Amino acid sequence: MEEKRYKTIQKIGEIPTGFGRVSLNKKKEKICGDYYTVITDQDSTVLVLSDGLGSGVKANILATLTAQMLSIMIARNMDIQTAVKAVADTLPICSVRNLAYATFTVLVAKGDEICLLQYDNPDAVLLRNGKNVEYQREILIFGEKEIHQSYLRFQTGDMLILMSDGVTNAGMGKTTYGGWGREEVVKFCEQRYRKGMSAQEMSSIIANAGQDLNLDETDDDLTVLTLTGMQKNVVNIMVGPPADREDDRSYFETFFQKEGMRLVCGGTTAKLVADYLKEKVIGIADSGTKEVPAMSKIKGIDLVTEGLLTLQKVIDYYEEFKEDRLCYNRIIKKKDGAAELFRVLFAEATEINFFFGNALNENYTALHIEREKKKKLALQLIDALEAEGKKVKICFWCV
Repeated sequence: MEEKRYKTIQKIGEIPTGFGRVSLNKKKEKICGDYYTVITDQDSTVLVLSDGLGSGVKANILATLTAQMLSIMIARNMDIQTAVKAVADTLPICSVRNLAYATFTVLVAKGDEICLLQYDNPDAVLLRNGKNVEYQREILIFGEKEIHQSYLRFQTGDMLILMSDGVTNAGMGKTTYGGWGREEVVKFCEQRYRKGMSAQEMSSIIANAGQDLNLDETDDDLTVLTLTGMQKNVVNIMVGPPADREDDRSYFETFFQKEGMRLVCGGTTAKLVADYLKEKVIGIADSGTKEVPAMSKIKGIDLVTEGLLTLQKVIDYYEEFKEDRLCYNRIIKKKDGAAELFRVLFAEATEINFFFGNALNENYTALHIEREKKKKLALQLIDALEAEGKKVKICFWCV
């Protein structure tokens, strides 16, 4: 088996899968004591979340070794229980705190069936139609260690939430007596759930609530991983017309033959698209900001934005999000063109057809802005989308 190690998940079986994650370091620590890894191939996905005892470098080493050993053994077709037993047997118990040196949650997906093996992490939460589903747990005993084994069918619309105990212990001794607790976390997730919400939105909401209970601190490493079964949602985005105007008709024909949403970036591109459709470009009043130009609308197009400055702001939003995943919910609530693009591409899309034209824009030439800038931004955006698990296809590239 050829292993592909990612930090994200694209699908489970034939179900497009959104994957949201937040990991927060314990206060004053430079590295997180929780660690997760994902290995995928064409037929299966192996995800392991591990929580090392304590915090900082030592905890991170313990968690990393545990997660990587488990994921590699299972990905190489070792029997799941054998792999879990091998790792569980090698993990000693701290004699002082009577706790395992590392805990873990293992998720193995083959087709639409998920096997969960959970050792001392809070049990995963499964929401179906926004309501908690109590799934069966078989208890396996390996030495002194009790492991919960479960089998689930993953469905479109399901939301599966994995977490470290930094979530369930949130607020302990501050705002809660014994921590937030799994039952209260479940109730919170049910209350905050809404149809169509992204996996990242749920992860960020849970992590934010944990911080609030800790009075804006992180008293322990805290990790939330959320998987959602999504409906297929194809998005076609056009950035610029072709360099050769003779290619315009075939370029637009190909764009409009594709199924799914249609986004157009760039004023010149919008005018050419409107001409092709025999429609008008209509400006949307009060949709601009100091940083992001106003949006427009064209009948038959789902979203029309300005080009270069808007794309740059989308990249800026992504860099901000990559550094602090808690800011995701703040970004998607903004109403400017860049935030709208960010929301559609990063939250809603499952597949993206990227139409890039490298025509020279005379307005940018006058401002000494090279067309290579637009090309660079397009490449950065494609890289960012792929890093977040989006399936991206470049349908047209004219250089």
